[in-house]
Amino acid sequence: MHTSVEQRVIQASRECFFQHGYRLSNMTLISEYAGVSRATVHKYARNKEDAFRKVCKQFQVQAQEACTPFEELDLECWQAIDLILQIWLKPTFDEVSESRVLNDLKYHIQHIAQDIFKEARQILEDMINKQITKGIAKQQISLEQLGYTSQTLTQLILASLDGLRGHYEKQDLNQASQNMLTVFKVACKVN
Repeated sequence: MHTSVEQRVIQASRECFFQHGYRLSNMTLISEYAGVSRATVHKYARNKEDAFRKVCKQFQVQAQEACTPFEELDLECWQAIDLILQIWLKPTFDEVSESRVLNDLKYHIQHIAQDIFKEARQILEDMINKQITKGIAKQQISLEQLGYTSQTLTQLILASLDGLRGHYEKQDLNQASQNMLTVFKVACKVN
């Protein structure tokens, strides 16, 4: 659990990175955004890289926590998967409008926080696989005709999602995702 000062430093780091990008941000600027001394910022983030990683990790944790209720509710398999994907489809830097800043942040994710996003992807994969497994157990879906395992279907869904991200604008992603899930739903229909 984060202390209020630590949370303020993470939020200030986020605002700073989202406004200026990674390259132009620094610990002094983050301390100004947080309204605390630079020494206080260093108590919660060793350096700019550490602050950036904490911002990325916070995004991952928030997405995971937002999906937790869907895992606990007794939803139909595809409905649960659709709700989970809607949360994970939200771009990490959704609020960044300046393309220079956005490109800078995307570049630095690959070099500084790639492990955090690999972990997030594994969490997403586990959530979807769990829903597919529950759907099979409840006879909501069948993989017999496809000859797939739940893991294979999960990986195909995620690969399709990656393709959608690369080809659709963010405002069209949710609809494209729902269309994709409709195809999988028909392919996995119980006879």
